[in-house]
Amino acid sequence: MNEKSERFIANGLLETLGEDAEYQTFRTPHASRGLIAIDQTTNSSNAKAFSSGAHSHSTTLGQRKLTCGVALHMRVYLSSVRTQGGHCDGTKVERRYVEYNFKDSGKMGLDIYVDPCTINCRKVLAGLALLEVPYSEKFINYFEGEQKSPDYIKINPMATIPAAVDGDCVITESNAILQYAGDLSRIENAYPKDLKQRAEVNRWLLWEASVWFSSCYTLLVENVVKPLLKSQPDQAVIDGAHPGFHKLAAVLDAQLAKTRYVAGPNVTIADIAVMAPAHLHAASQLPLEKYSNINRWIRDMESQPYWQKTQGAVNKALLPGTSANTTNGSTAATLPSHSKHKSVRSKLNYTKALNNQLTELYFYEDDEGKYKTIHEPGDDEQEVEIYDGWAWKDTFDHDRHGFSVKEFKTSFVGSWEDDEGVRSRFYPEIVQFLKQTTGAKKVLVFDHTIRTKANAAKKLTQENGTSQRAPVRLVHCDYTAESGPTRVHQLLPTEAPTLLTRRTAFLNVWKPLSKVEEMPLAMCDIQTSPPTDFFKLFLRYRERTGENYVMKYSPDHKWWYFPDMTEDQVILLKTYESEEGKARFVGHSAFEDPESRVGAPSRESIEIRTICFF
Repeated sequence: MNEKSERFIANGLLETLGEDAEYQTFRTPHASRGLIAIDQTTNSSNAKAFSSGAHSHSTTLGQRKLTCGVALHMRVYLSSVRTQGGHCDGTKVERRYVEYNFKDSGKMGLDIYVDPCTINCRKVLAGLALLEVPYSEKFINYFEGEQKSPDYIKINPMATIPAAVDGDCVITESNAILQYAGDLSRIENAYPKDLKQRAEVNRWLLWEASVWFSSCYTLLVENVVKPLLKSQPDQAVIDGAHPGFHKLAAVLDAQLAKTRYVAGPNVTIADIAVMAPAHLHAASQLPLEKYSNINRWIRDMESQPYWQKTQGAVNKALLPGTSANTTNGSTAATLPSHSKHKSVRSKLNYTKALNNQLTELYFYEDDEGKYKTIHEPGDDEQEVEIYDGWAWKDTFDHDRHGFSVKEFKTSFVGSWEDDEGVRSRFYPEIVQFLKQTTGAKKVLVFDHTIRTKANAAKKLTQENGTSQRAPVRLVHCDYTAESGPTRVHQLLPTEAPTLLTRRTAFLNVWKPLSKVEEMPLAMCDIQTSPPTDFFKLFLRYRERTGENYVMKYSPDHKWWYFPDMTEDQVILLKTYESEEGKARFVGHSAFEDPESRVGAPSRESIEIRTICFF
């Protein structure tokens, strides 16, 4: 082997530098750069590594072997020297260099033992992506307990993941792995070399590990893991965790008020570490509403490619029902997981969208008989799965999902058949409740409908007595983008022009009058129902024409219900919303619950229609 064809083994990769080695270039995904000066002779070689935005081990080449902590992009300087009797006399004859990189290494970078869905494993994977450090992923199934296997315990006696192996170096703490990878990386801002900047990053790494992780993790276990394992969250634990969480969130929010990212103007491994425990902030129900700086930072982090690329494994393991849609005007938000939840299958009445005919419903007998030839709604019966939402009751948000469930106790003791009594004594309670629940400045209650056994035989199109009806077994929404503002003008003709300059939302308050044991209400999560699934139903009255939305069927729709609701609980339904980015129209329907007991009393409920002005 001549001095121009030295063979180097780097992390198990055998490469040959040929006659024109000084012109060869090898690339890696991260192109991290270091300098290696090589004194090369026929019989012996010495190598010394100089770090330049990279971390390398100094090595000897006497055995033609170059071992680096990670396969980096290196500029290799080759210096030929004169030899005498096999010994170097130190006289340099020639100097050249080659850009050297380990692209297709059989063993490139770190060995990372992870289950990507866990907080600390996701932290490491996102961090390595940020740092652009190559690695080989070794999957350890956390839920199957593979971290406790004898083979893995040889690597990490603590039986925890993640772990990183770099030759004979084993690292078993997630933040330590990030720090080690930061020293290997060429991305200088991600783990700064400046001691003061690095101290700031390290401070937040320790803060995350010592207090932030456990605070977020408590809420993740109660609101995500327990429901996934078919266990009920412990409200006492949740309530007990909130004060401590708010104390820590206030500290983080104050920091983010001063800097764009946790440790300064640039993303660092501190951002990755602090973001990781909050990675399921919506499903975990982290109480972040009042922390505007944290919410701004979370949106920023969630938009980053190194964070997004680690989301799929989390969704698959913990949130299999997640949708990435930003449909129906809603913001992208985590859908509750329902794959392991109780569910029932029942038939819902969708409507076929006809290209050449309107969909109409007449509330009076047309003298000319035109109603006999119209296309009426509800002509597409579909069997769907409807999921029990109780384990996620605090996750559902009417501004994100289109519906929510709340506790509500009324002091009203009169007859629900007494329209005047309901309006004078019950309506004010609804106004106050919605102001407190939604933050609305003005609430108008303009209508209500009683659904009782006595009304079960009434037709949907009954012209009179519309305040008392049977449950509606039709997938629909009560208003459209046009009929919502029109209704405001009808009800408040003088104030409407001013009020409609503000955010306006129509909310129906659906309240059982007794325990619901049959014909419950089902809601379609707005994040699974894009605007194209809705189309107009024209309601023909003698004196006017109204508009509802009906829906065409899609297998992507996700339906939820709350079985056995009581009179102290209500569902809020979003039937119109003026503000883009919020849930606008929720499809809903009564349905036959196949699990209702024989002889169960007919459902009795009241639906109060309101407009909230913000």
